[in-house]
Amino acid sequence: MVDQGCISVSEEAGTVKMLTIEPGADLSAPEVRRTAIETLEGGGLIYLPKSGFELSERERELISDTAKILTREPDVQDGRPTIIFDPAHGRIKKYHYAQVRGKLMRAQVRDTARPDIEAIMVRYGKWSEDVINQLFPIYQEALDRKRVTYRPFARNSTQSLHIDSSYGYPTQGRGMLRIFTNINPVNRLRIWQLGEPFEPFVSRFLPSVRLSKPSWISAILARLGIVDGAKTKYDQYVAAVRALGIRDKEYQRTAPRKIMEFPVGASWIAITDLVLHGAISGQHSLDRTFYLPVEAMSDPSRSSLRILERMTGEALV
Repeated sequence: MVDQGCISVSEEAGTVKMLTIEPGADLSAPEVRRTAIETLEGGGLIYLPKSGFELSERERELISDTAKILTREPDVQDGRPTIIFDPAHGRIKKYHYAQVRGKLMRAQVRDTARPDIEAIMVRYGKWSEDVINQLFPIYQEALDRKRVTYRPFARNSTQSLHIDSSYGYPTQGRGMLRIFTNINPVNRLRIWQLGEPFEPFVSRFLPSVRLSKPSWISAILARLGIVDGAKTKYDQYVAAVRALGIRDKEYQRTAPRKIMEFPVGASWIAITDLVLHGAISGQHSLDRTFYLPVEAMSDPSRSSLRILERMTGEALV
């Protein structure tokens, strides 16, 4: 444990490192920034127990009953479907589907609630960007500012330990820098599990990866601009390793893990393609996704792209 008053670094055997930044700390202080970037790029998690983003009483009342904000609640829900705000177009995505236990679903926001939900998500987007800029000013010019996600539904089962891959939105080697905040209106925890570091996790499953050529459909969708570019070998490797880890029940049962309880008002930051994680329980959270180019990192060799290239012996983008 390293303790410097406003910040402390902890690491449990076999799991990722965690930096805690106490309330009132100056996020732009040189020592805070230095420790934050070392933790983040090293595949750790940054924890702000009381980060400063809050809902008004009216907003808490609005989201306390999902029937007030959605036209209907899905028959099956387990942390999904989510509500996605697209900063590029300044509105909630109308058609965003998620697969929940074999069913395709979407969260359709009521017209009466849409302005308020969009206002929350816009405010969170600006706030989260300010936090990231304070902690990581060297990233500011290079970041690709992506979606804001609102998770209105409770998670009713433990999510497998996994690294994030980008599904239909290839990162093409960029890191997925994400900030999360618990906004539960009735003071309930959001609980996560954190796993082992990236490299030992990948080394378990990489020998079993067999890549296939991207489908012609993916190429057409990329050309039409429906998805953000074509999948690279990097995107394929991350998706394949993630899938193998999720499907391995013995690994999920025995893997090292640390349980984190995030109270209302807390935020946490990670490059989630580097950090093995899984949600356990909780309802009502916001998160913001940024794509971080490898070249913008303080130490590019610690990126998931460069680690995978070293382990596979080939260029992946």
